[in-house]
Amino acid sequence: MNFLTAVFICSIVLIGFTTTYSIQSRLSFEERVMFGVVLGVIEVSIVGFLLSWAFSVNRTTIFISVGILLSVNSLIALRRRSVLAADYESLLIRCKRKWNDPLSPKVPIFLLVSSTLLTTRIMQIAYDGTDSGGVAVSHLSVYGDWSAHLAYAASFAYSNNFPPELPTAAGESFSYHFGVDWFSAMFVPLGLDLFSAMQTSTVLLASVLPPILFFGYKRFVTNNRAAVFALLIFLLSGGTAAFFRFLFQDLPEEGPSILLNLPRSYAFDGFDRNWVDNAVTGFLYPQRPTLVGFSALVIVIVLLWENRKLKITSTYVFAGTLVGVLPIFHIFSFGALLLLSTFWALTTMKKYWLRFFAPALLLGVPVLIWQWPDRDGRSWHQLWVLGKSTWNLHVIDFLWFWLLNTGLVIPIAALGIVRSSREIKRFAVPIFAFLIIPNIAIWHFWIGNNAKYVILFLLLSAPFIGEQIELLLKSGGLRKSLSVALLISLIFTGSLDVWRAMDKTTGPYPVEYLTGSDVLLGEWILKSTPTDATFASANTNTHPVRVLTGRSVVSGSPGRLNDLGVDWYSRDQDLRSIYQLQEGYGDLLARYQVTHLVLGPLEKLHYRLTPDYDLRIEEELILHGAELVYDRANYQVYDVQDLQ
Repeated sequence: MNFLTAVFICSIVLIGFTTTYSIQSRLSFEERVMFGVVLGVIEVSIVGFLLSWAFSVNRTTIFISVGILLSVNSLIALRRRSVLAADYESLLIRCKRKWNDPLSPKVPIFLLVSSTLLTTRIMQIAYDGTDSGGVAVSHLSVYGDWSAHLAYAASFAYSNNFPPELPTAAGESFSYHFGVDWFSAMFVPLGLDLFSAMQTSTVLLASVLPPILFFGYKRFVTNNRAAVFALLIFLLSGGTAAFFRFLFQDLPEEGPSILLNLPRSYAFDGFDRNWVDNAVTGFLYPQRPTLVGFSALVIVIVLLWENRKLKITSTYVFAGTLVGVLPIFHIFSFGALLLLSTFWALTTMKKYWLRFFAPALLLGVPVLIWQWPDRDGRSWHQLWVLGKSTWNLHVIDFLWFWLLNTGLVIPIAALGIVRSSREIKRFAVPIFAFLIIPNIAIWHFWIGNNAKYVILFLLLSAPFIGEQIELLLKSGGLRKSLSVALLISLIFTGSLDVWRAMDKTTGPYPVEYLTGSDVLLGEWILKSTPTDATFASANTNTHPVRVLTGRSVVSGSPGRLNDLGVDWYSRDQDLRSIYQLQEGYGDLLARYQVTHLVLGPLEKLHYRLTPDYDLRIEEELILHGAELVYDRANYQVYDVQDLQ
């Protein structure tokens, strides 16, 4: 991390922290700091995005964005300076209290330090160099999902992607909540490379999630320990598969040393039997929008909960505005908060909810319409994945599916909500909608996305589970032993997966992600091609054109395009026609406005090109006006702009 990056991060925290004083809400000093990280990221991202669209992505526009927000928020801090000073004095006094005191800041501080160390370790090993000058990766989330996120971030950092278009499908609108990837791109003009930018932004946002969860959960439980249980239950979720696969298969075969080299994930098996992955390794890191979405969801709930009796207009407007911008960052949290707040509004039928819904809908719906895919990926069904994998379509398998994927989360959560106060019960009942929704329809083009509703249920139900375990623990005797057994059953599988993510050499990792030749090609493209260039290249999961340069391509990975509602099949077939030089390939190049065609190892392997293909394509393209502009280390790039 360089000096400019440190200044940028400190400015973000200060902006978000002072923003919390724009409303009258009973938040502690430490809550304002933690919430401020997420709020600051959202504010800086939005203002920076608008200025970069108007001008360009560079160091000047980024710091102008920061300067504008600091100037405005300094007025807020000045106006509320007495409250700020009182909050700080309160923090100093409360630091002397014991750990189990509900007002003590020691627990959230400990959570922040712990999560920062863990996240830093996981991100530190995410990427590494190879002997060939390439890049190696150390876990699946980086090798898989981050290939797309690198392309999205690179499209802003290196290719001036304004107005935003999907860089992995030339000409398509950006039908994805790209906010956190844009935020990562903002670090590049400050001196970080793209990989470091992704790692730094992840550490910043992931580190504050545990304390934010703690602040939210403790509103619905009796003490700090129950809130800690709740955040462990969510962050270390993963079902019960490890009790068989680890204890009865892997451990007896390999012995205790297996903990130093876990061979596989225990919460996820490639969508065979386990569909609901661990919250950290399956959602927080790979599904990068959750870095903002999970925290923002909790922040809004805290604001609404604290305002349930005060009913201060500015708090409703602030919370509604925050919800309204969430489609840019995490569409699922936007939908979740609208669903929950609609239920709460209907149960009270009070006009003050209009102050919340007005900004939420005015800001959020236009973005939602812009992101809406052209195709409809919905299909009605029963019992989610049963009949779509190795499960059978009957009640026993239905119950076994949920036991394997979520353990005893659902019945304990239901018990906890039933035993809650009437006020909390009204707040909590609608979270069961996130279990009903995935069981009545496949709402997206890929069935695995239904797991995102289940993880929202786990996030929101965790405090009620933690409270029940705490009550059993305090009862003593056999109930105390039962509480320990229940807690272990809920976090054992996820703990193994998180532990595995901190090991650089676990399972098949590290694996080569990009070769030295790939890196050389990416560097050349950045230096030698215009930012609006469009490339024809292999639509594999990893390709240097996408992940290193952000240049627009005809087609990225088919599965990821399908997930966004893009007609991936036509693009895939068009690429095959282009590379096989079928009749009309020139028209296809023109249709996608292709400026450069790449011929390298991935293209030859993916399209099964014959050994003499190099000579054939060179003769064909050169004959019709193309120019060979790069020929190095098994890669050739042709400029096809003047192809006739």
